Amino acid sequence: MNEARQHPDLRPAPVNALVLGGGGPAGVSWMSAFLDGLASLGLSVNGFDVVMGTSAGAVAGAWLTMQPQSLPLVPERMRERAITHLDAVRDGKVDKSLMQRALNRSAQGRESTLEIAQAAVAAISPVSAGEAESAWRAALPAGAWPRQFKVTAVNAHTGLATVWSARDGIPLAVAVASSTAAPGVAPPVHVAGSVWVDGGVRSTTNADMLAESAGNDDQERAGYATGSGKVVILAPRPTNNLALEEKLLGERGHRVRVITAEPFYKTPADLLDPRVIDMAAATGSSQARDLAAELKAWLSP
Repeated sequence: MNEARQHPDLRPAPVNALVLGGGGPAGVSWMSAFLDGLASLGLSVNGFDVVMGTSAGAVAGAWLTMQPQSLPLVPERMRERAITHLDAVRDGKVDKSLMQRALNRSAQGRESTLEIAQAAVAAISPVSAGEAESAWRAALPAGAWPRQFKVTAVNAHTGLATVWSARDGIPLAVAVASSTAAPGVAPPVHVAGSVWVDGGVRSTTNADMLAESAGNDDQERAGYATGSGKVVILAPRPTNNLALEEKLLGERGHRVRVITAEPFYKTPADLLDPRVIDMAAATGSSQARDLAAELKAWLSP
């Protein structure tokens, strides 16, 4: 007989998770401002058992779990990265058609994840782990990879997604570089015997991969198995996958709260535009003020 059934007090504690979705530099700015706004209003945003980030969410999640007091500074760092993207567009170094294909794939699933991942590798030559780390180190906080923080990326050889964590033994900056390697925009990354592209190619949120994120952590796996945890999903760019992921988590018994960005951009491409950063941050702060009390009550035991 299951020991937890014999002794109810030994049942695994529920695992509460925060899922941070993709959305370019502007999406990072919206999430950072939103999370900082919640913290300033008395809601502990760094108390989740698991924080899982995809693409932009990988960047926001790193700051949240490693240096939350610096969240107000993140939008300015993202402005610098957005300017780099804008310069690349002007210089013809961005494959706009592939970027649009990737956006269509994550939103509607018109092409397979593998097709987009392989097209990404064909469009921009992959970089080494060392090059990827150098490119991202200055945009991320210094320090050890937090145990609760996970990052998604897609294997360009198989089309399958994985969830990186500190247990994988790769630098956090390399994992973030792989998770943010948007097709046609940023180079894929050579690491761990394969080539990796943006986790957003599979889904902008990948919330259904939370169980996989537990890896070898027995406590996390047991917590997900109980289906009694709460999951907060922040989605700067919601897609059709989001409703499916919310439904799947609900069927597993989890309580799910989805928070999407109020409109601050006209097209997904605007999320790479430095001119949108201020509006993104202002919108995040405003939504935090509107939702803080309700979200605090929802998260209470």
